[in-house]
Amino acid sequence: MTLLKQFSLVCLILVCFFSCKKETVIVVQDTPSEYAEFVSVMKTQGISTGNILIYKDGAIVFKSANGLRSTNPVDSLDLNSQFRLASVSKQFTGMAIMKLKEAGELEYDQNVNTVLIDFPYDNITIRQLLHHISGLTDYERLIDENFVKTDSTKNYILGNNEILKEFYRVNPELDFQPGEKWEYSNTGYLVLASIVEHISGQHFRDFLREQIFDPVGMTNTTLYKYQEAIDTKMPNRVFGYRLALDQKTVIANDYNIVNDVRGDGGIYSTLDDLYKWNMALANYSIISKEYLDEAWVSGKTNDGEYFGYGFGWFLEYNPGEPKVVNHSGGWVGFATFLHNEVDSKSGFIVLTNNSTEHFGDIMRGVTNLIEGQPYEIPKAHIKNVLAEKILSENIESGIKYYNELKTNSPDDYNFEEAELNVLGYRLLQSDRVEDGLQVFKLNIEQFPNAANPYDSYGDALLMKGDTLQALENFRKCYAMDSTLNYAEEKANALEIAYKLKE
Repeated sequence: MTLLKQFSLVCLILVCFFSCKKETVIVVQDTPSEYAEFVSVMKTQGISTGNILIYKDGAIVFKSANGLRSTNPVDSLDLNSQFRLASVSKQFTGMAIMKLKEAGELEYDQNVNTVLIDFPYDNITIRQLLHHISGLTDYERLIDENFVKTDSTKNYILGNNEILKEFYRVNPELDFQPGEKWEYSNTGYLVLASIVEHISGQHFRDFLREQIFDPVGMTNTTLYKYQEAIDTKMPNRVFGYRLALDQKTVIANDYNIVNDVRGDGGIYSTLDDLYKWNMALANYSIISKEYLDEAWVSGKTNDGEYFGYGFGWFLEYNPGEPKVVNHSGGWVGFATFLHNEVDSKSGFIVLTNNSTEHFGDIMRGVTNLIEGQPYEIPKAHIKNVLAEKILSENIESGIKYYNELKTNSPDDYNFEEAELNVLGYRLLQSDRVEDGLQVFKLNIEQFPNAANPYDSYGDALLMKGDTLQALENFRKCYAMDSTLNYAEEKANALEIAYKLKE
């Protein structure tokens, strides 16, 4: 699999990390104490829950802020913190397209190249972009494989114009014919934002502000023009971060070369603004019910299969049931979720920025409490415990400790395959190739019938320079699971390289 990208280190000791965090909890109306207790218990486990808002019957019942807003300088989250929404932004792009449809400026079923004349495909419609069935290839992969950095000392920040220019130059084949299947597409939503700009004559940021944010009263929401440094014009901006292998050093996890792309992400917002947005949708005050009803009906593939996605929302209901729409987001250090039970005017918002491996635990805790069920204290991640042992002693001690814990404390730790896989890549990222190799070998021993560990082991062998063994493992991975196309691609590339040498 693709190696994790390097991030710049921020020298910050763990004791400072924990002592600088503070917790803000607001209880509104007759909120069950379990919500505040959940945040507190998670905090005692060393888990920052980020910012959470829960509302019921149109009224906020709970809000909390717990964690770090930035690491350099160290500052805590509060209820006004502006988080990067990642793919939660897509519903705003969907609304922007709907606004243009309402104004008679476009039709959902018109071809994209009738708006963007340089668009190289003549069989893709706007509706297909909205529904993720266009077949457009992933722009991140395209940039990774084709974009040439003319200045190696510069951190490039690319946006739609640069990426579309590269897209038009490369002119990649479609991954599949439009409508053939559903496949989540960030590229499609990038193109949608560019369509809005072309038709409206405005930057997407200005269109969103004038047509959506201002009318809803979302005064702390913006499509952010990304910059790495602190921005005095946006003092409440949240930065992504994560813990290093040693579980003590904090690492910035905020920059990416495509951080200025608009349409698929890039919007920053707060709990209160997102609550206003959900209520505007539930009250049909941002656009008429007719348009939202169409946006909240699942699209379907050419063979008639429904896939549960509308115009920027996942649809969690069947026809005739109360409307429930939501969307998750994940990018650099951010993981986010916006849930809207439209008919009952209830829902919740979770915003995090610490690259949390506990996001699923936070989500389960919140949803359990809303449903009147108890929350669970999450298991510790074995990869973190093992990483500490390896760094403080050595790989042999780490593997011995792993086996001891799995034998003596199997219920206290998460021993899933992904744990060792992530640890192995983090070791490779830290230039500990031999340690990474041993961790991947351990993963194969623990999960001999799983295909992916062989691919990961192949990556480590490739870094070591053992291309023959790497090729063998890539082939084995693909033979075990033919859906893992990345292993086949790497095997084919190595085979071509060998043929060229002959």
